[in-house]
Amino acid sequence: MVVHSHVFFLTRDPLSVPVARHRVRTRITNWGVLLDEDTRLALDTVISELVTNAVQHSDRPMLTVAVHVSVRLQRALVEVYDGSTALPRRRRAAADAESGRGLELVECLALAHGVERTERGKRVWAELALPEQPVTRRQVLAGPRRLVRAALNALGRRGRPPKRTPNCPGSTRPAVPAR
Repeated sequence: MVVHSHVFFLTRDPLSVPVARHRVRTRITNWGVLLDEDTRLALDTVISELVTNAVQHSDRPMLTVAVHVSVRLQRALVEVYDGSTALPRRRRAAADAESGRGLELVECLALAHGVERTERGKRVWAELALPEQPVTRRQVLAGPRRLVRAALNALGRRGRPPKRTPNCPGSTRPAVPAR
């Protein structure tokens, strides 16, 4: 299974947030992964929240951002490493508050997310679903068995109704079947 990975460094500066969004999106597109509008918005929002939290709460001058993509599993994993050992907490923001909803957004948009301490601070991560990709020429040339399996997998997912996402009122993000 092919997993694409890319790691880059950013300065701990609010201007690094749009840079992180652009670099991750560009890298995923360069790998040939097609992103629909919903996935692009979810990816941008999650990256913004993870990098913003690192910028605000780290005490080191640099951040590390990593992105890993598995086209076959239709998953993208985004990781942000910073120098703070303080773990993020989900808060209840007042209706008129300008901050405090970041982890709630990540929870609603990601398939899974988490945080763990590292030797130099912490790693905050989120896994996002990628849209189904068209069958490539390589898959066709790889043999009829793989092509048939890919077609059956694609047909099997289409007929499933969307599943409500826990803790995200009004969400109808379709459930992605486990492999």
